[in-house]
Amino acid sequence: LSTVFQASLKKKSTCWPIPNHLLERTVPAGTLRSKKAFWSDSKGQKPIPLMKGLGWGKLESKPSGRALKFKQNSLQWTEVNTKTSDRESNERLFLVPEDASLIYTKRYFYSTPEKTNKQTARIGIDYACPNQMLNHIPGASAYCRKDYLQRYLMDYQKRYKALDLSHCYQESLTPDSYILSEPEHCIAFIDQLKQMVRTYDSQNFPLNWILKSAVQHKGSGIKLVDYDLAVHYLKLYTRNTNCYNLLPEDSQLIAQKYIGNPALIEGRKFDFRVFVAVINSDPLVALWSPESGHSRVSDQIFNKTSKDFTTHITADVKGDPEVTEFLLRHRFNLKELALYFQDQIQDVDKWLNEVAYPQIKSILIHMFRATQQNFLVKRPGFMEFYGVDFILEDNMEKIYLLESNRRPNVYEKKKELRYRQNNLLYDMHLVTEYLLSKEVSELDPEDLYWRLSSFEPLIDETKPDPYFGMLSHECSVPFKDFNT
Repeated sequence: LSTVFQASLKKKSTCWPIPNHLLERTVPAGTLRSKKAFWSDSKGQKPIPLMKGLGWGKLESKPSGRALKFKQNSLQWTEVNTKTSDRESNERLFLVPEDASLIYTKRYFYSTPEKTNKQTARIGIDYACPNQMLNHIPGASAYCRKDYLQRYLMDYQKRYKALDLSHCYQESLTPDSYILSEPEHCIAFIDQLKQMVRTYDSQNFPLNWILKSAVQHKGSGIKLVDYDLAVHYLKLYTRNTNCYNLLPEDSQLIAQKYIGNPALIEGRKFDFRVFVAVINSDPLVALWSPESGHSRVSDQIFNKTSKDFTTHITADVKGDPEVTEFLLRHRFNLKELALYFQDQIQDVDKWLNEVAYPQIKSILIHMFRATQQNFLVKRPGFMEFYGVDFILEDNMEKIYLLESNRRPNVYEKKKELRYRQNNLLYDMHLVTEYLLSKEVSELDPEDLYWRLSSFEPLIDETKPDPYFGMLSHECSVPFKDFNT
């Protein structure tokens, strides 16, 4: 599969020759309700040439159209075209061709340079009509903000408790966290710092907490809470101001317990990513790929007491060739990770099936259940694709959720592993084809699962047991029923 994909890319072919062993998984020709034509507002995105190679035609934007624009503090209909419309605004959504069966957008909200939301295109009216598929589910990425995720998980726990089902969700999916924009959380965190400063001096102050930006990813916006930073926050929020009046730069921060005993690869800290896809919002149908994720290793030897920021974060594959080669050599999926730690865990299959897979699936299921009410569009035709990051303790028994990223980069930098990237993309192509071939009343996810080579079912609310045995019957009470 990898060879065919690479060949199609080199030739820039518009006709991808599907391997014989995959032909039986494709939707039969002539059953699609619309032609395979897509529109995108992204340039240079790697999925685009691959989609062309799979028989999808790329449509150009309509030359012109009428868009709702803010003018003089009011919404007005205005003529726009490909030259006048701003790529960072949503005006191009008014130029989506009516015959596009798939809309692939880089983002689904748009703003001005001042970060003011200017979303005026209306789903189902101006774009993403009932015969068109969209690669986003509005509201389905709310938990990609770390502060929102914490709010949803706390609310989720309260709802179980209100039903006398506290045992269904006893501990957080993430390391213990405080949302600084919540005054009670901020006060509790300041109290933690106050106690630590009283107990330790600057020489032996432990690294117990880190600050994370709620909206930034890839290690950006992280601060190590050392003695100096702890004293800074104590002075700031007990003398000059208080937790009810946060400075703007602190209003999007969470404080999170630092995992000081992480599992290490070659003495270096790492996290690992798992790919997840929501292919229908109501009933919820979600897939996960246990074999296509990868570890990301720090390029520095781990030292918990070090003040060197780089020892505490993982590294992207780029820069120095020697470092890059090391990082690529230790780019593992879950099974390869288990093989690396075989001396410690002994039985690889047992660890995967009794520790890793159950914990990861349970975390993902609770994450979706806790936030499912935010999926704003319930009709078929909307999908969302995520890269979800985890960290593993050195006892190889406890896994924590770190963050979720929408529209992740699936490009595999290690050539020998490109087949995993291709399998993921091919599966998403099959999902799209299948959904385009069925009316709403005909949707049967079971008819789709056997076609997939990378993804496996995670949640399927069309089934009597939507969580495939991962939750007990009483803990499977639908989230939407919690409000009744």
